[in-house]
Amino acid sequence: MQNSTTGVAHATPGHPLIELGELLHEYQLGLVLIAGVTEHTTSLPVQWVHVSELEDPTPFLTPHTVLLTTGARFDAVTEPADAMAYVQRLVDSRTTALGVAVGLHWDRVPTAIVDACDALDFPLFRVPYDTAFITISQTAVRLLDAQTRERDLWALDSQRAVVAASLHRDGLAAAVREATARLGRWVSITDRFGRLIELAPASAHNPERVERIRAEATRLLARGVSAGRIGERDGVGMRLQTLGRRGEVLGVLVVEEHGSPDSAERTLFSLVAALATVQLELRGGADEAQAAIREAVTQVIFAGDLALAQQLTQHTPLQLPENPIAVVRYDAAPATDPEFDQDLRSFDAGSRGFVRAETSARPVILTETRHLAQLRRVFAAHGVPAGISQRGAIEEAAKLAEQAERAYEHATSNDAAGPVDYRPAVHDGVLHLLGRDPEARERALSLLAPVREHDTKHLDQIERGLTVWLAHHGQFSAAATELGVHRHTLKSRIATAANLLQRDLDSPDARAELWAALRLSPGD
Repeated sequence: MQNSTTGVAHATPGHPLIELGELLHEYQLGLVLIAGVTEHTTSLPVQWVHVSELEDPTPFLTPHTVLLTTGARFDAVTEPADAMAYVQRLVDSRTTALGVAVGLHWDRVPTAIVDACDALDFPLFRVPYDTAFITISQTAVRLLDAQTRERDLWALDSQRAVVAASLHRDGLAAAVREATARLGRWVSITDRFGRLIELAPASAHNPERVERIRAEATRLLARGVSAGRIGERDGVGMRLQTLGRRGEVLGVLVVEEHGSPDSAERTLFSLVAALATVQLELRGGADEAQAAIREAVTQVIFAGDLALAQQLTQHTPLQLPENPIAVVRYDAAPATDPEFDQDLRSFDAGSRGFVRAETSARPVILTETRHLAQLRRVFAAHGVPAGISQRGAIEEAAKLAEQAERAYEHATSNDAAGPVDYRPAVHDGVLHLLGRDPEARERALSLLAPVREHDTKHLDQIERGLTVWLAHHGQFSAAATELGVHRHTLKSRIATAANLLQRDLDSPDARAELWAALRLSPGD
């Protein structure tokens, strides 16, 4: 049976198509359809018109060709079986239709050919004596040229519309929606973990499709290739393309596909991929300006000025997390896996309600709690220690940051290869309780006053040396190395501290008291 799928879906990439009905309806040609008529006949694709008098022209035909003949060799196919074989070869070669001229070799199209075309639903039309084949070919070329111009205009208009959409605040979602409307098929974006970031139109959202997109995007990334095409299932295929720069994949563009797209559609795919890459990089804070904004926003949130934070993010892709949230502290320096930053940036770019600031020595993340499970997997996969606060409101961000910091300290002190969740019973120690007591803080300030007055007057670093020495349990060599001084210099500073404080620093009690004072009243 002749394939009755409509026109453009079966285009050979880079070549325009017209529908058979457009050619047949050119009244000046006088073409009459006499056999093989179905409800899809007029919508069959035509890519070329070819003339041949061979008994078997199919080796020289390309798909979607209209074959014209005077029937000079039809004497060999007048028997029903021969005619059926002739037409079947045309069907197998994906020829679109057969046109037979009358008034030269045949006054009427042979009955056997007509019956074979009817039996195989293969379109057959009669060409009148006065219509030259060259006229039919020229008409087809004119129609194809018009189709090319129309597709070029469509491509230009679509590209402008998608670019304009991408300039909106949520540019990625807007660009995907516009591309979907122009293409008439669903378009989606995933991050480098296969998590769905965008999918349009809304009617395309269903669990089975989302899972298939996730699985195919993950499979493409695992193979390490930049693009691929997934065969059709229930008539629907998928075209995939990675997003990002060389060596830094941020996600995957996945587009519904029916057959092969033409050049106009492929150009639009490439534009959407480029715009999506830019938008993901902006979301991930790839440049210094974005990183500075993220740092400023987190500091403003910790200061409790949410109105200012909203104002700072008003015209940026950044979106503040909605309650409940959590805060994560980590140190990127120990992460030796070069893919850690790419994973975190891709996660950042693909997650609304996720703010990461890393310009300070200790990066911080404010995130909606729905992202925590995947975030834990990222840190665990790369063995990066991190501290995760309890859940809370964004108005409590400063308190949550303290919790994350204490959990991080526990993670590093115990050589944790991954994240540690804050637990009050474990992480709220005696020093934390003392920190709530104003009298304890006053005592700490009084104890350390002689050292701080000395440092201010003499521009010395006695307090710094004392802090590092105590942190290294009184080990001079290790502490001197961290401070970048000779151990004898450090010994002199510790002796000066003992003299100023009038304490025996060999005493465990004195050391514990000093350490508590330093923690309760940290210096500048």
